[in-house]
Amino acid sequence: MKIGIITDVHSNIQALNAVLAEFDKRQVDKIMCCGDVIGLGINPEEVVQELMKRQDMLIAVIGNHEKYLLNGIPEKVHDGQSKLSEEEYANHKWNHDRISNKSREFLSRWDLSKSIEIEDKRIYMAHYALNEDGTHKEHIKHPSIEENRRLFQKVDANVYLYGHTHTYSVNHEENEWYINSGALGCPLDTNIARAGILEIKNGQIDFEALQVEYDVERIIEEMNALKFPFYKGILKIFYGRE
Repeated sequence: MKIGIITDVHSNIQALNAVLAEFDKRQVDKIMCCGDVIGLGINPEEVVQELMKRQDMLIAVIGNHEKYLLNGIPEKVHDGQSKLSEEEYANHKWNHDRISNKSREFLSRWDLSKSIEIEDKRIYMAHYALNEDGTHKEHIKHPSIEENRRLFQKVDANVYLYGHTHTYSVNHEENEWYINSGALGCPLDTNIARAGILEIKNGQIDFEALQVEYDVERIIEEMNALKFPFYKGILKIFYGRE
């Protein structure tokens, strides 16, 4: 079976469409999404609607940005480490106001984590490693395999899929894989949407990282034209533009 892996789309419809086109070209059987499909960018509704079109092949879990939509925007973010500025709060609210009730209902059906079996291999997915109360553990951008094992020590699986850190990280030994395909929708100073393809065949697991090119300048122009709350911060932090 061939599975497309995505995480951290962050309302970037151009990046998502580019990756989905690559998945179609590669004829993936399923798509697994590790959350944060909304937030930060300018097209949250379009992103959710595009995923809804593929819900028969989609397996997804919620990220912290979906939690902000469904449960309310917290005073502190980044796993409770930093307080939101007024402009950052306004950005979340602006993003949420663009999401329809139908899309909210669709996102509300996603679980916090999920375990499935494919060809006798167990796959666990979450936005990031979870504490017992459902909060995220302190994140590590470039974990070693030993650190991955400690993060997910209470989970029994062959493949662990996660996101949240926005960084690409893959560790594996034989049939033990820890995969963060990197943020699909936060290109920094590149024109790349990150994703991956997980293949399980004849009892073997393989993973291919994808770096799909797309028109980043188009979305940057749209963001500059909209001048939405905290847009300069978004462009600097997540698109590498001053």
